[in-house]
Amino acid sequence: MELTLYTENYFDAAHFIRDYDGKCAHIHGHTWKVCVWVRGKKKDIAPNGIMWDFGNLKEVIRKFDHSQLNDVLSVNPTSENIALYLYREMKKGRPELLFKVRLYENTTSRQSYCETGDFEGVT
Repeated sequence: MELTLYTENYFDAAHFIRDYDGKCAHIHGHTWKVCVWVRGKKKDIAPNGIMWDFGNLKEVIRKFDHSQLNDVLSVNPTSENIALYLYREMKKGRPELLFKVRLYENTTSRQSYCETGDFEGVT
């Protein structure tokens, strides 16, 4: 039996894109939306009945909230790099679980996002 959990959270942060010739080369901010799907099997559920704590996402993004992402990340803070960072951080704690991360740069337009992870097929 397979289980899929879903959670989302938000953080506000500023950034600029280095080595980019466009408006995003200048410092600006977003209210970022992070969506996470976690898949596992019945055997991955702990004795307390929890496979993955929804609060884990909040812990991972805590250092991003109200920050300047260029100061927090060692890579250029593009949506791609942020999504990959979030995926790796969540995977660290539970490598046996499958994760999918979707990152939106704002909460009003959901037409563009970056996505990474171990599986496809969720909307």
